[in-house]
Order: sequence, then C-alpha cells, then structure tokens
Amino acid sequence: MSKVSVIGLGKMGAALAETLLKNGVPVTVWNRTSDKASYLVEAGANLAESVEDAVAASPATIVCIKTHETTHEVLSPLSSKLEGKTIIDLSTGGAREATDLVNMLMESGAHWLIGMINAYPTGIGREDTAILCAGPSKVWEDYGNIIKKLGGASEHVGTEAAAVPGLFAAMFTARQGFMFGLIYGGAVCKRAGISMEAFAKQVPVTLNMAGNYADLFMRTVPTQDYENSEATVSVYLSALNDVMDTFESTRTTDAFPRLMRDLTQRGIDEGLSGKELTSLVEILANDHGGN
Repeated sequence: MSKVSVIGLGKMGAALAETLLKNGVPVTVWNRTSDKASYLVEAGANLAESVEDAVAASPATIVCIKTHETTHEVLSPLSSKLEGKTIIDLSTGGAREATDLVNMLMESGAHWLIGMINAYPTGIGREDTAILCAGPSKVWEDYGNIIKKLGGASEHVGTEAAAVPGLFAAMFTARQGFMFGLIYGGAVCKRAGISMEAFAKQVPVTLNMAGNYADLFMRTVPTQDYENSEATVSVYLSALNDVMDTFESTRTTDAFPRLMRDLTQRGIDEGLSGKELTSLVEILANDHGGN
C-alpha cells in the first residue's frame, strides 16, 4: 500500500507525483491515458488501473484535474468506497463547486482538504512555493507535512470549503484591480493629451504607493482598527470627486473610478467619514449577494 495516490498526471499532477517520489513518499498514480505515467512508474510509482484502485491504494489521494466539479464527477461514483479516506483536491474552481464537492465527500465519510497551488509545475518542491489549503485542522495536522514537501511555504488558511476559492478571488481581484486601474488611467491620459510614455514613467511611483496601501491594509483590517487616519474616507471622497470630474470633462469611460467613488460616498453616508479607507471592507462584508 502506498502513502499517497495522485489522480491526474497533467504537467502539474505529474510534478506533484514526481516530487513526492523524490522525497521518498510511496506513490500510486492514475491518469485517463496511462502512457503519461510511464516515467513515474520507472521512478518507482505504482500504476493503478482505475480511479477506484488509486483511491483504494492509499489513505490519502491528491486530485489534480480540471475543476472541483470534475473531481466531484470522478469521485461520486465511488462514494461507498471513500469512507475513512482523505481527498486532497488541488483542482481549481469557485466556492460553490468546492462546497458541493466537500458535501459529497463528507456524506461519504471521507476527510478532505481543498488546496490552491501558487506556482507553475516547475515550482513544485521549492521552499518558497505555497499550496494554500482549507479543511478540518486535524486533516491538516495529518497531511500538512506531505503538502509542505510539495511547497515549503504551504499553509492552512481556513476550515470552510469556500476559504481557498475565496482567497483566490480576493487576491485575483487585488492584482487585477491594479491592472484595470492602469487601463482606465491610460484611457484618461490619452483623452487628456498625456503620452503613454509619460504615464508609464509614473507607474513605479504608483507601485510605491501600492506598497504603502498594503501596509495600511495589514495594519488595520485584521484588527478592525480604523481610527487615527492620516487620510480619512472623507479625504478620499474629495479626491475621487476630482477624479470623476476629470473623467467626465474628458468624456472618458468611468465605470471603474465611479465604482470607487460611489462606495466611498456610501462609507460617508454610513458614518465612516473620519475612518481609514480600509474600513469600507466592513460595509462590503455585510452585503449579501453582491448587492
């Protein structure tokens, strides 16, 4: 019997299996097309003939295929064979798909972790690679050491199925929010007669400010301490009104800055005038269904 089975041998799944083998972990592998397993078998992996055999071969199975929904489809026919097994799903997907998968696993008597790999396949096994996992604390205690062989910076980030998709959505929004800000900024500069070269030269300055914003966020939101602000919500509203005036006067599409201005105005209306801008997190967190 092996210690871990790996289902799905695309580039990422194969990297996971290979890294486990290099770390002396007995591994069983399965893939729809078995030829992808050849070099892993030569390296010492056992080849399962079916998904059922792969799950049966080890107390824990890492699944790395398309989505949580695909994992659900692959494993649900085996629900009677999952009791006592641990399923570590490193596929992708949204919060609803992750929750549906976990509900099925729990109904089958299986243990679970949902994980997100923050690396390319070439990063698997590195000390600075993080695989962020959510699931019961006891399951992380049992298998966190295995996950950390795959990424030394891996962490347990929550106990709810939606935790990892939620963290992915949060970080994606933050990163792409910066990019969309640049896109809208480029547009208003073009309309205002500013060259893209002049605008681009100011991006490093903005990146420095973004670092300050990150520090402010980390200092205030975890503790919910929004007092003693150097730039209050009302100060930001004044600046955003100036921004909106420029977008409107240059007839530049303004959906993104308008979203920021309207949320900041809402903060004022709800009594946050003298608080840090980061206090707007609390307003959005109390909304339901994106409304």
